[in-house]
Amino acid sequence: MSRAAVARIALHCVLAFGIALSSCAAQDKSPLAQQADMFAERSQNPDLLSFDELAALASTAKPEGALGARLSALLNTPFVHSETATANIQPHRPSVTGLGIVLRVGLWNIERGLNFDLTRSALTDPSEFLRMTKTQDNISPRQKEIIESQLATLQGVDVLVLNEADWGMKRTEYRDIARELATALHMNYAYGVEFVEVDPVFDLDTEQVHLTDAPQDQRLQQDLQVDRERYHGLHGTAILSRYPIDRARIFRLPVCYDWYGKEYKAISKLEQGRRWSAQKLFRERVGRELRQGGRMALIADISVPELPTGRATIVATHLENKCPPECRRRQIQALLANVKSDTNPVVVAGDLNTTSRDNTPTSIRNEIMTRVTDYKFWIGQAVSHFNPLGIFQYMLYPVRYVHGYNDPTAFHLPILWDNREHPLFKTAEKFRFTDNHAFDFRGERERTLPSKRRTLADSNQRGRKGFAPTYAFTRDFGGLVGRFKLDWIFVKPFIDDPRRVEQSYRFAPHFPVTMRDLNESVKDRISDHPPMTVDLPLTEPKKFVR
Repeated sequence: MSRAAVARIALHCVLAFGIALSSCAAQDKSPLAQQADMFAERSQNPDLLSFDELAALASTAKPEGALGARLSALLNTPFVHSETATANIQPHRPSVTGLGIVLRVGLWNIERGLNFDLTRSALTDPSEFLRMTKTQDNISPRQKEIIESQLATLQGVDVLVLNEADWGMKRTEYRDIARELATALHMNYAYGVEFVEVDPVFDLDTEQVHLTDAPQDQRLQQDLQVDRERYHGLHGTAILSRYPIDRARIFRLPVCYDWYGKEYKAISKLEQGRRWSAQKLFRERVGRELRQGGRMALIADISVPELPTGRATIVATHLENKCPPECRRRQIQALLANVKSDTNPVVVAGDLNTTSRDNTPTSIRNEIMTRVTDYKFWIGQAVSHFNPLGIFQYMLYPVRYVHGYNDPTAFHLPILWDNREHPLFKTAEKFRFTDNHAFDFRGERERTLPSKRRTLADSNQRGRKGFAPTYAFTRDFGGLVGRFKLDWIFVKPFIDDPRRVEQSYRFAPHFPVTMRDLNESVKDRISDHPPMTVDLPLTEPKKFVR
């Protein structure tokens, strides 16, 4: 027999032995280790794009070939990190009088993560937060008590939905906001990309705009420069959980606004306006956002052993702001159809942009904060006088206050009692999952904070008029304008009728809190949206057994 034949036989023997050994090792693995391997296989994170690829995305509406495939993977595959070994991450499982152990869910649109340190300290360390904000120096004892109570409630959150979380953006110091907050909170997380920011002026620094004032122009050029190695341009939604994340996926919502095509047309119009002053050109450019991607929902199953199915489904979404309310309704319809067959208890949470308008009310201050790094300087310049809020808001205020002020769920009667967002909530109320379960709209007085019996009051805090607002201007003219209820939590417990009282209260929403006092305890607020929480009992509440 030749040496080559002997070598081949020896190689085959080694391979056979290796395969047998690895098979035995796999059989000897614990179920937990096998589960970890399966999860790792399921959650292959997509690749990030290079700066050159991001620059290429700025010049094409529909990328093709390899670039198109890489963008598609980034937009449709969630980033997931989940510890299957529970020794490292333990749920808080707060106990509430009358409810027992609850799953406390939080929702916070964190405005990109611009005030990251304040956000982190509010979620992790109340004493540090109070020191950073010097809260005790400028508020009454009663206000301090409220803020401390809200901080304590926030500490018990075991699931946290984040809207508007940056990754690799200069405005937020190139942080991976979701990952860094999850690390600080000792939580698992999933992250879904909503948009890839590719504006050649404000994001990529590949297109120049100059101001006539030389010192201002020099400062602007420095402010716009980006670190091409650290820039990733991602903006999206995250789910943080102290319970293991079994699986996660992304569902792209119907398109209600073309964030590339329509914003690109705006650029062309600006180019035609070169005769305008450079200051006006800069101001107009602040308001544009050239993006690839669109609105989406991040859907995750978390392992909660106390529940009958062993899991809860968390749906984190962000509906379109630049569209009529009718299109937001189509988005929620598509989302609900996608999760219709889910037999787990379900939580749908996110910024639904329910303004009854085609665009979320904003101000140039907010736009500058999210577009230019040194926003405090530019806010103080001439560009700060512009505010897109129309005068018609003043004229409509008396009618809106009487009928639907801060209450997009109020009934709709065209012309007389117009509320174009009402159909969205009727869609959610009428919806039934395949197991015939429904969202909880009961809003019973004894399950709300403050005590009010109204629609959705048990999952979204109501105020003296309507709901506690979850979006506000910095300058709101004494409360007359600039406060809106945009953020919502819907809960599917074990009920078949959204309003009938004589049903189970296991996993039903209780005692929602909208933390405006906490959010506004610092100048200019932590975010333009306050955090919200709701408590979901994991067993039937003894106090409320009928």
